[in-house]
Amino acid sequence: MKNNSNVKKSIILSGLVGTGGLFIAKLIGIVYAIPFSSILGNEAYMSIYGQAYNIYSYVLMVFTAGFPFAIATLVARYSVLKDAKSILSVKKIALLFLSITGFLGMMLLMLLAGKIAPVMVEENIDVMTNTIRLLAIAVFLVPILSAYRGLYQGLKEMEEYAFSQAFEQVFRVGFLLIGSCIVVYALGLDRKYALYISVLSTSVAAIAGIAQIYRFDQKKKGEVEQVAAEQISDGVDRKTLFKEFFTLSIPYLFTSILGYSQQIYNAILLPIGLRLHDYASKTITTIISATTYVGVKITAIPMILAPGFTAAIIPHITEALTKKDYKLIRKDIIDCVNIILYIGIPVCFCIFLYSKPINYTLFYNEDLNMAAYVLAWLSLEAFLGTLAPVVTNMMMALELRKNYLKRLVFSTVMKGITIIPLIALFGFAGSVISSVIWDGYLIVFNLREIKKVYKVKFKKAFWVLSRVLICVVMMGLVSMFLNWIGIGGVDCGRITSFIYMCINGLVSVATFVGLSIVLHLPNVVFHVDVKELINKLLRKA
Repeated sequence: MKNNSNVKKSIILSGLVGTGGLFIAKLIGIVYAIPFSSILGNEAYMSIYGQAYNIYSYVLMVFTAGFPFAIATLVARYSVLKDAKSILSVKKIALLFLSITGFLGMMLLMLLAGKIAPVMVEENIDVMTNTIRLLAIAVFLVPILSAYRGLYQGLKEMEEYAFSQAFEQVFRVGFLLIGSCIVVYALGLDRKYALYISVLSTSVAAIAGIAQIYRFDQKKKGEVEQVAAEQISDGVDRKTLFKEFFTLSIPYLFTSILGYSQQIYNAILLPIGLRLHDYASKTITTIISATTYVGVKITAIPMILAPGFTAAIIPHITEALTKKDYKLIRKDIIDCVNIILYIGIPVCFCIFLYSKPINYTLFYNEDLNMAAYVLAWLSLEAFLGTLAPVVTNMMMALELRKNYLKRLVFSTVMKGITIIPLIALFGFAGSVISSVIWDGYLIVFNLREIKKVYKVKFKKAFWVLSRVLICVVMMGLVSMFLNWIGIGGVDCGRITSFIYMCINGLVSVATFVGLSIVLHLPNVVFHVDVKELINKLLRKA
C-alpha cells in the first residue's frame, strides 16, 4: 500500500503507463490482423469475426463493466483511509461476484447465439452461431481477470495493469496465428476453422492472463495482509461493503449497457440502414467488414487513451475527492482533457489522411475505395470514442452520476432513432453523423456540469485545442505535398506503398511535433520544458 512512486503520484504518468500497455496490446492486434486477414481470405468470415466480437463485447460489458471500476473506487478509497482489512474483503467479494456474473453471461450468450446469428448475417448462419458460442466461454473467464485488474488499478499499480493487458494480447495473438496456420496450411481444413481458433484464442489468453496476474498477486498481497495484521480498527463488515460495491457498480453498469450501444447498432441497425440506402449486397459486406474489423483495429489506436486515462482517473480523483482536495481535482481534469486533445486529434487525423494506404497495404479487401471511405469517416468517430469515455468516468468519479445518466439515456435513444434514417439518407456517413450529434451533445453538456459544480476553467484546454488544430493543418499540408511529389498513395505495389506511407507519416508527424514544441504545447500538456530537456541532454552528451 505504499504510494511513493512517481507513477502513483501523477495522473499524467499513471494514464500514460496505462495507455502504454494498451498501446502495445493494440499494436499487436493490428500487426496480427495483417496475416490473419490473409489466412481467412474471405470478407464474409472477416465480417463474422468482427460482428461476433461486437456482440461478445457488449455482453461482456453488461456482465462485467462497472464492477472493475467499483472495485478500483473502493480500493482507492480504503487505501486513503488506511483500511487494509476492507481492501482484502473487497477483493474476496469481487472475485466471487464476477465469477458468478461471468458464468451467467456465458450461459446466456450460448443460449441466444442461435437466435442472434440469423439477424446478423444472411449467409453462413451456422458459422456465426458457432463463433458466438465459442466466444461465450471468454465471457466467464475475462471478468475474473478484470476483478484482479480492478484491485491493482485501485492500488495505483499501473505498471502491472499495463503489463497484464500486453501479456494477454501477446498470448492471444500467438495462439491465434499458430493455431490458424496449422488448421489451414498444415491440416488443409476449411478456413472457417481458422475463424473458430481465432475466437477461442480469447479464452485461452484469459486463462494465461489470470495465471500471470495471480502470480503477481501472490507476491503483492503479503504487503496488504501485513498492514491489515497491524491495523487496530476493524474493517467495514462485508454486508456493508457488498452494498457499497453494488451501489457503485450500478451506474457504471448502466453506463456500459447504454454507452457501448454503438456496437449493437453496428451489428444490427447498420445493415438495415445500408439496405435502405440501396447499397449492393457485396458493398454492404465490404462496409460491415471495414467497420467491424478494419475500423475496430485502426480506431483502437487513438481510443486506447480512453481506458488508459480512465484507469488513472478513478483512483486519483477518488483519492482527491476523499481528501477534499478540489484544487488537485481541477488540475487532474484539465490534464486529462489536454492530453486527449494533444495526442488524440493528430492520431485520428492520421487515420483520415492515410485511410486508403492503410487499407491497401495492411488488409485484405475487395473494394478499396469503399473501405477507405468508411475508415476516413470512422476517424471522426474515433476521436469521440477517445474523449467521451474519459469525460464519462470523470462524471462518475466526481459523483455527478444522476444528470449524466439522464443525458446518456436521451442520447442513446436518439442515436438509435436517428441512425437508420441518416444512413438511408447519407449512406454509411449517416452512422457517423448520428454519433457526432449525440456523442457531441453528451460530451459538451457533461463538461459544462463539471465546470459549474467544481469551478473548472477550461481556458487552458481551449488554448491547447487551438494550437493543436494549427499543428494538424500544417501536418495535413505537408502530407499533401509529399503525396504530390510521389511519396504516398497506392499506385505502387503493397510493399513500396507501405514504405511511402511510413515515410509520409513520419515526416508529417515530425512536423506536428516540431511545430507543437515551437508553440509550447508539451510545456502546457505534460508540464515539461522540452527545449530545456534537449539542452540538458546535449550538455550531458
